[in-house]
Amino acid sequence: MKIEVAQHCGFCTGVKNAVQLAQNSLKKQENVAVLGDLVHNKVVMDELKDNGLVFVDSLDNVGDMPLLLRAHGTDVNLIHTAKEMGLNIIDATCPLVREIHKHARELEEEGRQVIIIGDRDHDEVIGIVSRLQDSCIIESPDDIDSCKLKQRTGVVIQSTQRIENVQNILPLLLTRSRDCRIINTICEPTRRNQTEILSLAQNNDCVLVIGDSASANSKRLYEVARSLNENAFMVAGQEEINVAWLKGCTSIGITAGASTPRKLIEEIVTYIKTLNGDTIK
Repeated sequence: MKIEVAQHCGFCTGVKNAVQLAQNSLKKQENVAVLGDLVHNKVVMDELKDNGLVFVDSLDNVGDMPLLLRAHGTDVNLIHTAKEMGLNIIDATCPLVREIHKHARELEEEGRQVIIIGDRDHDEVIGIVSRLQDSCIIESPDDIDSCKLKQRTGVVIQSTQRIENVQNILPLLLTRSRDCRIINTICEPTRRNQTEILSLAQNNDCVLVIGDSASANSKRLYEVARSLNENAFMVAGQEEINVAWLKGCTSIGITAGASTPRKLIEEIVTYIKTLNGDTIK
């Protein structure tokens, strides 16, 4: 069986930088606190936890530890409170997410109502909204009617949004606003990975997307793959692979979300190769 691994998969620059920052911080401090997941991958989080990263559910539990801000962005009100408490803040926010914050504020300063296309409960979207006075979240075309759009609007997009979903929403937004300025803030790794998954899904009998269930970009890759290939599956690790999925497959395409470590990808590729793989591209 041919095994085709996506050219670009696994850690994006933002995740890589956040994990590296956490590791470097733990070399200087015995323990470092983080509110929620630094990145959305349990394997990565468990390793950092073993090295001294402490997961807290409240600023009151940070104590004397430095506070590491997550890669996805943090509610600005929480940051202000942390500063008022005198906490030592280490900012691991992805630079591309910080760019979205900047663009969103610029749109609002132009007198525009800011529309965020994204998942309303996702950390990244919550962080964007917290920095704005007049905003509306749209997850799908069905949400447009419930959003009281003004005549001057601006649009930013959650960095890991599915491109097809955005393409379905934007034409409808343009019919509701007289003056709409759109800034495409889908990050380059997301655009690249979603393009590559199209080829993997169309040119292989089976597809595996490696990613944590909490990872938005991993789920997007799986959604795209599944829409094109019914033999597409998403797994967090080797133990979740059902060998029956591979029955009859002469080729398998493999990709991974932006929070998936390289070693996990390599483990799964090696495992599949030991089953019946003989060619790796």
